[in-house]
Amino acid sequence: MPTSKASYFKIAFRSIFRRAENLIFLLKDRLSERNFIYFASVIVAITCSFAVIILKSFAHNIFLWANEINGFLKLPYINSLLPIVGILLTVFVVRNFLNNHIEKGSSKVLYAVARKGGIVPKKQMYAQIVTSSLTVGLGGSAGLESPIVITGAAFGSNFAQKYHLSQKDRILLLACGVAAGIGAAFNAPIAGVLFAIEVVLTDVSISAFIPIIISAATGALISKVTLSSDTILNFEQTLKFDYHNTPYYILLGLLAGLASIYHARNFQKVEKFFGTFKNKGYRRAIFGASILAVMIFFFPTLFGEGYESIKTLASENPGVLLDNTMLEQFKSEWVLLAFVGVTMLLKAFATGLTLGSGGNGGNFAPSLFVGSYLGFLWPKQ
Repeated sequence: MPTSKASYFKIAFRSIFRRAENLIFLLKDRLSERNFIYFASVIVAITCSFAVIILKSFAHNIFLWANEINGFLKLPYINSLLPIVGILLTVFVVRNFLNNHIEKGSSKVLYAVARKGGIVPKKQMYAQIVTSSLTVGLGGSAGLESPIVITGAAFGSNFAQKYHLSQKDRILLLACGVAAGIGAAFNAPIAGVLFAIEVVLTDVSISAFIPIIISAATGALISKVTLSSDTILNFEQTLKFDYHNTPYYILLGLLAGLASIYHARNFQKVEKFFGTFKNKGYRRAIFGASILAVMIFFFPTLFGEGYESIKTLASENPGVLLDNTMLEQFKSEWVLLAFVGVTMLLKAFATGLTLGSGGNGGNFAPSLFVGSYLGFLWPKQ
């Protein structure tokens, strides 16, 4: 009986999917080229938004669950174990379902635009969601933005291929997917538009600009309606700009530049070190994930994207960051500053370990993590 029910739902789903496809083909024939691109930009944005919702919700709920368990145990044992499980599962999926290969980094999108006419492999529509949710969702110290960008590009590219659009429109829809993903991830449509234009597209006309805006706005709207403010990086407190502090902002900017150089160099060194391993399977994963687990045990804020800790630092009680750590009983302003400073320096190594040992994720969220922690350390006026 269960088998017949499963078969029924499978047949029903295929039937609905075919009807939707036929309807889109019909619209393609009936609508003008420009109007169909507008319609396509909305469809691509909706699919990208659901990918973002899955990734962000999974990562956030795992974080909350781990914190509840850690609150009961008093120390972050669960935080330390989950990244090992996540990285091992990621390696398992890559080796057994993705032909032992996974594309990492937003540079792959640029390569697809420059060398492949905007063609992104179909497997990237699901590969990034699965692997990054396992890695980052289970505590790997990386970000979800790069996988979201690749997934959005894959949705846009494959939609254009499915409905036999030109190379120009294929690249445009690829950019629409990227803009929708960024807009949904940060609830920031303007950021999505700027990222798609400045990073993905080199030549933008007014006709291309409008679909990108539509996609970014659609992605941000769906994210706003569906995801709670706790799930995404969101700040409720607002401060007025004081131009008297401009010299301090300039100095902080210069210091942030030096911190970014430190972060990038050490991240690349760690990742390059793991690239020299002859055995790039489970042994490498266990080795790197175990070191990461020890780091997370002593510095739990290295767990996952780190957005929750950023919001904690921006709250009225940043000392909460020391809860369930070995420093909880020594809470003081200086201990908190030392903890934040050391964590900021270790983030590069944690991210390098996560990605170098076989996990999948991006380096954008870690860069926000380092910048926010540096800003917290900057002397307050």
